[in-house]
Amino acid sequence: MIPDIQLQLKATNKSLKDNILPAIDPTNELAQQQIQLAIATLEMVQNNLPVIHQVLRKDIQQHIVMAEDMLDALSNPGQKKQLDSLIRTAQSALGDPETGFTQLQDAARELRSGLGDIIKTCTEDDADTIEALVLNRSESSLMLGRSLNIATGFETSPDDVPGIGELLR
Repeated sequence: MIPDIQLQLKATNKSLKDNILPAIDPTNELAQQQIQLAIATLEMVQNNLPVIHQVLRKDIQQHIVMAEDMLDALSNPGQKKQLDSLIRTAQSALGDPETGFTQLQDAARELRSGLGDIIKTCTEDDADTIEALVLNRSESSLMLGRSLNIATGFETSPDDVPGIGELLR
């Protein structure tokens, strides 16, 4: 039998609410806050689980578009070569149906880190163009993260954030 991760999360959350939470000293404010945070985190994970793989793939796709735009804007041949390699690696991860979630996360981190390195080291002549490009292309990725994390309650303008389904279309 393959364990149903959503059922496991639901059972864990129920156990925390029904058994652990009542056993925590109500005067221990820190412990109360931490159990509430744990419960909220599990609920958020459970809610996001059906779409998280799609979100990660979409985020990588958006970063590839940013990288391709940067490739056109850069003047340094060494940086162009480095960026081209990052793009090909990320595209390969996306194109392989065997690539699991953890491997996609690693590919996303590698791409974002490489983009950061290029941004930090770009020539003065390229800096303004790269800055404008990054600011323009970052909005879509930021919205994905904000939409996924609305349930945490930290989003100051949740009505301004499109739903995750809308962003994945």
